[in-house]
Amino acid sequence: MGGLELIRAGNLAFVAGCLLPSVYIAYTDARSHMIYDRATFPILLAGLVNALHSDTLPDALLGSAFAFALLFICAALGGAGGGDVKYAAGLGMWFGFLNVQYVLLIATAMGVVWGMVKLAWAGRLKSWAKTFLTGLFMRVFYGVKGAIPLRKLPDNPGAPVPPEAVPFGTCLAVGSWVVFIAGW
Repeated sequence: MGGLELIRAGNLAFVAGCLLPSVYIAYTDARSHMIYDRATFPILLAGLVNALHSDTLPDALLGSAFAFALLFICAALGGAGGGDVKYAAGLGMWFGFLNVQYVLLIATAMGVVWGMVKLAWAGRLKSWAKTFLTGLFMRVFYGVKGAIPLRKLPDNPGAPVPPEAVPFGTCLAVGSWVVFIAGW
């Protein structure tokens, strides 16, 4: 059953509690690289209420914990922000363990393509790829730690965002809509 049939089947709570706030998150993250708590916490809480109401609490908690843990690791390594972590946890609450994996996979693929396009437009894709692949070779075959150069997001929220940074919350929002419309 695709997304439009799900709406007709009375699943307006999913649209109102998860997907419409995701549009706001996609916009603000694309525009300012910020995901606000006023958008993520309602998604998380509405997902919890929905899971309690629909008797899917164990799956929702597992999905939320999985998405939170995965994005928390990315944030600890400097590749994601706190808003991404909280938003992913909220999506996990709505989508459950299996479907949030699809959301994360689609979002990651979109983020990689978006990042490559940004680097190509800046004329830095070739040099970045050469450096990255050389570092990967050194790490895999010679065990050299720190050989893969990856820029981190700034710790200070007021610091400028690196030009190659991709607003991952926007990618998560698109992934959630794709999974919803596909009916997975």
